[in-house]
Amino acid sequence: MRGGRRDLHARVDRGERELVSCRANKMDNKERAKRVEKLAVAARLHDIAIHMSEGESTRLMKIFAVLESLTPGVYLIGAGPYTQGVYSLMCDEVIIGRQATPLEQPSDVPVDVRVNDGVTLTPREVSRVHCTIYRRGGPKSYDYWLVDRGSTCGTYLNGEKLDPPRTSFPEDLGQVSHSLADGDVISLGSSGVNNFLFVDLRKRK
Repeated sequence: MRGGRRDLHARVDRGERELVSCRANKMDNKERAKRVEKLAVAARLHDIAIHMSEGESTRLMKIFAVLESLTPGVYLIGAGPYTQGVYSLMCDEVIIGRQATPLEQPSDVPVDVRVNDGVTLTPREVSRVHCTIYRRGGPKSYDYWLVDRGSTCGTYLNGEKLDPPRTSFPEDLGQVSHSLADGDVISLGSSGVNNFLFVDLRKRK
């Protein structure tokens, strides 16, 4: 394991030296693209090395401390490299998606949880408007539901792909919605990279 980490750090250091050694004169876009790609690879290797160097017990303690600090409610916990964070779901609707890239037209739908998985500055698995979590019920008790919004790469609930709606009308969205329970895993795309854990911390009577 330590040998693997040394190799990982060596690859990162070589990539950084190549970047530093590049001449500071005017670059064309091919050279700029190469520079961005090298920076992206070096950053991701660094991120993995830092993440793994802490050890599982340290990582678990930090996550546990955050969960213990949360007030009663319903949350999305982003666990992927591009979804990391704690997002409150104590509202009627939360739309998950991403910002449009320079090659796309901006969406006219406001996004509440933004996932930036444009590793090469272009879309990968997450659509601009990917899925929606909404709640329904009475003033004291709500159920939460997940629906795909016609995403390109699909929305997955516990590994199962959700059917996309035929239209954006509420009746069609309702027919393909799935109820959510504490511990459910939501993935934007099949790879599992862009994932969330649905966490219900409401007090039950």
